[in-house]
Amino acid sequence: MRYQEVADALLGQIANDRHPVGAMLPSELELCQQFGVSRYTVREALRRLGDMGVVSRRQGSGTLVRAREPAAKYVQTLGSLGEFLQYPEDTRLHILSARERVADKALADMLDGRQRRRWFHIEALRRRSDGLPLCWSNIFVLPKYASLVQWIGKDNSPVHLLIDRHFDQRPAKVEIDMFAGEISADHAAELEVAEGTPALIIVRRYAETSGRNYEISVIEHPAGRFTYSMELKRAWGASD
Repeated sequence: MRYQEVADALLGQIANDRHPVGAMLPSELELCQQFGVSRYTVREALRRLGDMGVVSRRQGSGTLVRAREPAAKYVQTLGSLGEFLQYPEDTRLHILSARERVADKALADMLDGRQRRRWFHIEALRRRSDGLPLCWSNIFVLPKYASLVQWIGKDNSPVHLLIDRHFDQRPAKVEIDMFAGEISADHAAELEVAEGTPALIIVRRYAETSGRNYEISVIEHPAGRFTYSMELKRAWGASD
């Protein structure tokens, strides 16, 4: 991936003291020009270096070099949140409805416990290229992100990545709940399964630095159509 190539190059420059510990890296714009990549690619590369403890970033202050080498540790083999619970490349979200909602008690209990909060609610099916529906997606975002519907389904990007890309909002924290359930009567026909079919239900909550959730998704996967697996290995770029 391009952002990994940029991160590798910056790691090499830092290790060779081109950017010594305590110095500031070039600006995002300068790095874009240096590597011939987009600002999104540069940000993702810097995020990876930050995850490894090599740099630290503060909005408006730039990127500070904190260490010459990554610390050795074991992590999930995930390059980004987009790779967590990632769907196959040949799948796309297909929007069924999109509207503003105010959370009543039932909806608040499912989301974040806050009644009367305004959300923009997107109902969508994720389908394979052959038409098979993989899951039902209930996606709730802050109303200020409602215009993201124009980009949903254009590629395989998850909604949180679209918010990052088009609104410059990255999650400070993500909470994920996974539990067994059943496909509801309202969704069974669209998913082409019988009502009550066993399901894997995943709830993901994306929070700002203030702790406020800006996206919450509730996804229903019929049994047999989605497998979640995890591998642990030594962190990418870590030293012995």
